[in-house]
Amino acid sequence: MISSIISTAFSGMAAQQSRMQAIASNIANVDTPGYARRDVTMVSGPGGGVQAVVREEETGAGGIDLGEELIGMIEAKIGYEANLAVMETGMDMWDMLMSALEPKDRDERWR
Repeated sequence: MISSIISTAFSGMAAQQSRMQAIASNIANVDTPGYARRDVTMVSGPGGGVQAVVREEETGAGGIDLGEELIGMIEAKIGYEANLAVMETGMDMWDMLMSALEPKDRDERWR
């Protein structure tokens, strides 16, 4: 159970990283003619967690809205930090479990 908490949080962190990369690409190419804006959708992963699906969309005459990209960047940062907090909590739970076991019952990593 604890390992699934950690892996779910890790998948969330990886998904937010993909989102941030797409946003960075959009901002870097704001004045590039013919650039197709990258948009990220979060979907459930096959074994739990989340995956980022990146797709390109036409920007149209208005181009890329830097305000929208900035909001997406802030959301990605908050999402990453939330997943990091879950991962740290899961690791703390694992540490507490390992410290409660007799030394002979502990995993090799904890000797």
